[in-house]
Amino acid sequence: MKGHRFRFASVAVQLGCLAVFVGACFWSEQASASGGPPGGGGAGDIPPGPLGSPLPGLNQNDLQAFNQGRQEFGRLEGPPQGLGPVFNGRSCLECHGEGAPGGAGTNLGVARVTRIGGTVNGLYSDLTQFGGAVIQARSLRELIPNYPVPRENVPFQATFVSRRQTTPTFGAGLIEAIPGQTLIDNANRAQPDGVTGRVNMVLNPLTGGLEVGRFGWKSQHSNLFVFAADAYLNEMGITSPLFPNENLPQGMPIPPGADQVADPEDNGNDVQAFANFMRFLAPPAREGAITLQIAAGEQLFSTIGCAVCHSPVLRTGNHPNPALANKNVRLYSDLLLHDMGPQLADGVRQGQATGSEWRTPPLWGLRVRRFFLHDGRSQNLDDAIRRHGGEALPATNRYIGLSQANRSALLAFLTRL
Repeated sequence: MKGHRFRFASVAVQLGCLAVFVGACFWSEQASASGGPPGGGGAGDIPPGPLGSPLPGLNQNDLQAFNQGRQEFGRLEGPPQGLGPVFNGRSCLECHGEGAPGGAGTNLGVARVTRIGGTVNGLYSDLTQFGGAVIQARSLRELIPNYPVPRENVPFQATFVSRRQTTPTFGAGLIEAIPGQTLIDNANRAQPDGVTGRVNMVLNPLTGGLEVGRFGWKSQHSNLFVFAADAYLNEMGITSPLFPNENLPQGMPIPPGADQVADPEDNGNDVQAFANFMRFLAPPAREGAITLQIAAGEQLFSTIGCAVCHSPVLRTGNHPNPALANKNVRLYSDLLLHDMGPQLADGVRQGQATGSEWRTPPLWGLRVRRFFLHDGRSQNLDDAIRRHGGEALPATNRYIGLSQANRSALLAFLTRL
């Protein structure tokens, strides 16, 4: 990649001619790299299906686990299940329902949470002594009159306050099955424009070892079971064997009698069901026919540098489950951390991720998203792209420099993912 130079289509080049170039060059290049054309159809590709479907090829036991997990995903939790004392949502579906169960949030009032951080004695802190790192914006006062514990608020000690919308979980099992070494190797590969993605090595509490993170806005989780247990605790206030201790509301002790379910409130079965649902949830398929305009937009996506970080395809490795083994994962992400500049920085650190670094978000399923960027500040793709800074700034400037026709082609491509 050293010495790489991006070539720009002349304003005078018609979209039809550009599409011919796509067919002759770009698709053949991608086919040799990933086993098929970018739109799919190669060896190891997942057959398309309706959004929210289970992965093709699951055996009966896994299919049953998926269906049971989907039921748990939509179940409304209450005090008898250990909800609270403070929480952000009463079910997984409440925050993950855009397009189908497992999607992003549909309502930022519910599906956007607040994470805080600050400095204590000169060192970065999650401020757990003041209710961090995740602020729970609701309490059981919603359900129990005169309940003694109020919702949490952002404490004045918080130097960094980050709003985070929920991420979709489509195809999460395939992401989990991508070998960590693949991500490490990609991080070590020289890239144009000074792009220097890196992995977030995070602690796996199941093993006590460091692993390559891949889930969450800053790749702060390495596997789906930990991701699920963390969500049960921090979003619903439900403890489990992995995280058996309640969050202290605003850092204060829970009043006697306010928490009447013994810890762990979930014996691990519900957390496992949530993880099973995500693991066996199929990825989004591209929508519609590949028109000349969309083919041109796909080529421009690569030409101006978007694909450097939003890698069109990664691949799973050997896996004990055939439904997850050696599959093309057309997620449009390298799953690496990148410095996105001061405009998008939130100051919050997670694992080895700094306050200005973010995981490249997968773009598959983009067509059913209504909010973009980590905090949902953008409600259209053009605005979201223009806000990319840091390592993405050269590609952003090329996007801004495109003709209106070419920008429209690129956006048309993205809205079919």
